[in-house]
Amino acid sequence: MWVPGRIEVFGKHTDYAGGESLTCASEQGIAALVERHEKASLIIHDVARGLEAEFAYNKLVQDGSWTIYPFTVLKRVISDFGMPEHGIRLVISSDLPSASGMSSSSCLVVAVLLGLLSEGGYSDLPFSDVAAFAGYAGAVESGAPFLTSSADAESRSGVGTRGGSQDHTAILLSESETLGLYGYHPVQRFEQIVFPDDCTFVIGGSGVKANKTGSAREAYNRASDMAAEVARLYSVDVDEHFPTMGAMMASPYFDRESLRWAIPDNDLWDRYQQFEREVDYVIPEAIRAIKASDWDTFGHVADNSQRMASDWLLNQIPETNALVRLARGLGAYGANGFGAGFGGAVWALVKKESALQFKSDWATAYRSAYPQHGDQSIFLLNSPGPGAWVSLPGSVAGVVSGQMN
Repeated sequence: MWVPGRIEVFGKHTDYAGGESLTCASEQGIAALVERHEKASLIIHDVARGLEAEFAYNKLVQDGSWTIYPFTVLKRVISDFGMPEHGIRLVISSDLPSASGMSSSSCLVVAVLLGLLSEGGYSDLPFSDVAAFAGYAGAVESGAPFLTSSADAESRSGVGTRGGSQDHTAILLSESETLGLYGYHPVQRFEQIVFPDDCTFVIGGSGVKANKTGSAREAYNRASDMAAEVARLYSVDVDEHFPTMGAMMASPYFDRESLRWAIPDNDLWDRYQQFEREVDYVIPEAIRAIKASDWDTFGHVADNSQRMASDWLLNQIPETNALVRLARGLGAYGANGFGAGFGGAVWALVKKESALQFKSDWATAYRSAYPQHGDQSIFLLNSPGPGAWVSLPGSVAGVVSGQMN
């Protein structure tokens, strides 16, 4: 089994808010060997880090920060579909930098979910296609209800962050050398944009961890809660229920001025403006610029997205802003912080022929500015890769493999 990470090109915190995003899979990810064993338990053996965890099916106990992900997946699967018929061991190895913003956590969630549902003896799972499965994977991580999900809120508590399905969708649906435009309520692919063959991404990892279950959880959830509050206040004002800002904006009766009166709080208004501009301006203009090789417009759009994330969404830190500024100064067509934020990484779009020199110069400039992060910062090349693939039995494996074939 191969499960990649993802690069969020544009669409900062838009998925759970009812918007779209432009993403691709990374070249790095998790390789996993899935096998059955005799005990009624799930065993995760991380060979790269020398870690192992075991979870008995009939006595679920979670201990340790990284184990919250396999624990959450197993608890949800048992609640929704019953105990696996077999003990399952996943031997995993990852070259995906942890807590870098490249979605290592969602990558692990998808790998464990694929292993359990493929080898657990389940049949007639309610996933018509890989898009539906991606929606379920996002719900497992966030704790949202989905399809046949148990009504027991405790059994679907998630990992503690109130996110969406963007990461899981990119991980599962991406295709090589393309960027995917997706919506998320439900998950659907709107367009595949051919990636320019003379370009590549260079990823600059700040060295500041973006742990969604760690110190950044409260800030991450604040962004999610503010999006929900905007939709709630507008719903109250017009006496009509809108579950997300995207649904609110899609109403034929939506009025921006009425919304401003309904949410006089400036922080909430900034959260709305960031979402509105990212969805209605940044993403469509970026796609148009890529298709036309209009790199001046692309850079301008990327700069605007980064500025809004820093000033309105408030999920950037000095290090990620510096990475963007340095990349642009070194000639990148565009650069942007991506992922949950509050740490993590920045992508820079550059010409392939100069990518290696750019990577070296970018790393040198950043480590000179932030020597305290020198050992933790990472810089690597990345072109859009394929989504997950599996060679396992089971109905869910068939859904995913069928998508890829």
